[in-house]
Amino acid sequence: MTKRPEDSSPSGKASVANRRTQRRISVRIPIQVFLPNQSEPITAMNQDISWGGAQFVVAVPLASLSGTLRLTFPWRGHETVSIDAEVVRAQRLGSGHHQVAVRFASLSPRSQARLEKLLTMLDPAEDSTVRDSDPLVRELEVVIEDAAAMREMLEQIAAGRLSITVFETYEAGQSIRLSIRGADGLPGLRLRARVREVERVKMDGFTQSELFGLELGFEHPTPAIKTFVDLLIEQLPPVSKHPESSVEGAPDWLRAMHLARPTEDLALDDHGDASVLESRFPDALRSLIWVWGDPEAFDLAFQDLTLGSHVEPGGWPADAWEELGFLQDAHDCAYGLPATRTSRLRPTRCR
Repeated sequence: MTKRPEDSSPSGKASVANRRTQRRISVRIPIQVFLPNQSEPITAMNQDISWGGAQFVVAVPLASLSGTLRLTFPWRGHETVSIDAEVVRAQRLGSGHHQVAVRFASLSPRSQARLEKLLTMLDPAEDSTVRDSDPLVRELEVVIEDAAAMREMLEQIAAGRLSITVFETYEAGQSIRLSIRGADGLPGLRLRARVREVERVKMDGFTQSELFGLELGFEHPTPAIKTFVDLLIEQLPPVSKHPESSVEGAPDWLRAMHLARPTEDLALDDHGDASVLESRFPDALRSLIWVWGDPEAFDLAFQDLTLGSHVEPGGWPADAWEELGFLQDAHDCAYGLPATRTSRLRPTRCR
């Protein structure tokens, strides 16, 4: 079962909603910029930031503003948010300085978590007129219900790309959040992805629907992605060799539909002594494991599960909520509270 977005254009052209870019948020702070082949950074004044890029003003020769730069945004204490970025545009200002627009090319998981937190804190959430304009980020969610399909998708991701067919178009060059949800205990993960190519797809049986093939790349360091994905592949169950259960050669729309169905609603087998999160909400558990050890990133992921876009419809069951609380307590005890949560809002097991 697939739900087609209401804003799909019958003519096949991208709708107004699909043409939107990520919302830019004004934030004027000094940042450090490492130019290519230079070991010492220069100071620039940042003007705005979004999920996909930033704009800043700097006093350097125009010839230096090309290729890949490394930006470091201040975080807390001596910590930073470090981002590799590609120069999109540079123009000379009347003052003699240059205004530079960059798009983010690669972030570590920790820097990505901090970037999301920064955008969330700066976002004018109470202003409905702003919220109804450009989104902070466009998300593509895919549900995988078969171990063979999950293995094939993870192997593509480990190689640094992913080909997928969806029912709505995206912009080439657009940076999105890719959310992969696994059914029946299969793993899940979220990644920064960039749309490399978009093409219209024709398939028998879908003459009344618009299909689009996306070629995605990823905006994380390749070694980090490969290490994490290899761990997920090791946890996959053996692939059945029976012909009736094999999906080899099947179109990707059949193996990995663009669905939005919570894992809890899927039929689940008995998982013995496994915890509730392990057996029924493995994607939620792995989202916390991914950021384990970083109080700021863990707090962001925990809030996303309990208050944000990944909260379960109708709320978490009592047993799952108890386990989530236990994990938060354990993390608080081991690594301390994040700066933005200086007091616990509920009783804690930490002594």
